[in-house]
Amino acid sequence: MNKITTKNPVFLVILDGFGYKSQKKGNAIANAKMPFWQFLLKNYPSTLLAASGKAVGLLPNFMGNSEVGHLTIGAGRVIKSILAQFKESINNKSLLKNKILISNLKKLKDNNKNLHIIGLLSDGGVHSHEFQLHALLEIANKQNIKNIYVHAILDGRDVPPESASKYLQNLDNYIKKNKLKNIKLASIHGRYYAMDRDNNWYRTEKSYNILCNPNIKKINFKNWENLINFSYKKNITDEFIEPTLLINQGQIKTGDGVIFYNFRPDRARQLTQAFIDPKFNEFKTQDLNSTNKTLSFFITTVRYNNNFKKFNNIILFKQEDIKNTLIDELSKNNLKIFAIAETEKYAHVTYFFRGMHETKLPNEEFLLIPSIKAKSYIKHPEMSANKITEKILESLNNDPKNFYLVNYANADMVGHSGNFNATVKACECLDKQLKILYQEIVTKHDGTLFITADHGNAEEMLDKKTGQIKTAHTLNPVVFMEISPKNKNNIEKAPKYPNTKFGPKFGLCNIAPTILSYFKFKIPQKMAKKTIIL
Repeated sequence: MNKITTKNPVFLVILDGFGYKSQKKGNAIANAKMPFWQFLLKNYPSTLLAASGKAVGLLPNFMGNSEVGHLTIGAGRVIKSILAQFKESINNKSLLKNKILISNLKKLKDNNKNLHIIGLLSDGGVHSHEFQLHALLEIANKQNIKNIYVHAILDGRDVPPESASKYLQNLDNYIKKNKLKNIKLASIHGRYYAMDRDNNWYRTEKSYNILCNPNIKKINFKNWENLINFSYKKNITDEFIEPTLLINQGQIKTGDGVIFYNFRPDRARQLTQAFIDPKFNEFKTQDLNSTNKTLSFFITTVRYNNNFKKFNNIILFKQEDIKNTLIDELSKNNLKIFAIAETEKYAHVTYFFRGMHETKLPNEEFLLIPSIKAKSYIKHPEMSANKITEKILESLNNDPKNFYLVNYANADMVGHSGNFNATVKACECLDKQLKILYQEIVTKHDGTLFITADHGNAEEMLDKKTGQIKTAHTLNPVVFMEISPKNKNNIEKAPKYPNTKFGPKFGLCNIAPTILSYFKFKIPQKMAKKTIIL
């Protein structure tokens, strides 16, 4: 590309949760009517990229997710995840000797106060892993704290929808096997409430009140089994189980300490803010967030928000300061940049894609398209895709940029519902958006369109082992495609992917250097050296 101009824009379109799998059964993408997607596969070169496990900084055989996917694409290299670092700290015993953790736990013992551990209880590895809780319980138990209360957030999204009993039983077994004392399960919360990220504060408030409002009393459930069975009979799956107090004395009180072990920031921010921000006013809170004296401490695995530095918030692991990202390099070269997504994925094209930096660069423009307010997107598989496309066309025709970063959330968010037919419709909606973009970008503006995904989801909606509905992400690779007037095949051919028997040759980390190479910009030293050959 000799001359960089807004007349020939370059797009990176991320189809969230749009993985590749050859089998058609349980594959919403393969079963969707997507004639334009098939046209692209036949007429333009494509390959498959690794988007899970070590390829995105996770532990081996861990499914990818939106956070690490966007982080890896934007950074242009593999960043070791906090989960991998947490696991290392358990294996090498450094967590056991963590001075910050041990000194704060000793404070509770000296003052005869309680410890509360909050977190998502599953082995999904997207926001947390149960081994984190088990390790923290073992460490806390050695400090002889008066009472240790667990407040379990149920998953049902990154793991099967009705799998809570497995993880709660694992917790019971771990406590018994290791002869841990004074540990009680105090409350249970569906993640729909405790982990909202879209400013639906009424959901956060429900969990908050169960955690610390003294006017809330336990509902008459003998144990967690009764609560789970009661919810399932009402067709309420794990994710949506109402926050419930199991032990009256298990609420968070003045002088107690809290550990929130989720490592992914976006869905942990709201609940954390309610506990630590003295000026919090989204709903009525208890007097636990005004000074350091009210709560002994509020420890989180990482910093969920840079603004939390000034509050009573202690962190266990520091995030790597990621520099020289794709956006940094494009900005250094004076390119105008436009990032767009709907609410569900806005943080991914801004915060995560930019190396977890929140300060907008002078030549960047962010556009947030509000997500539809709905409990799930089964009835709205189109989500806000049409509006995203409309705004892109407006920008192209009125104030064009050099580089556009676009996220369409449909395949992932509708895929998480577990509703196969709705996910098929979501994919068909994406097909329409791609056709419009192609006609506008490639045909009309002589631009270039890179298409990929951050992880799989919609291509595998049945669990292989159980045959049950699958709502989680996958280990599958994702497509990467370059579409421009110059690289169209002269002869139509059947869609062809490389042999993936030994895994894809490239990963998400190779996208950024490929785009920089396309612009003929220098690739930073820390970025992956290989560019994707199509």
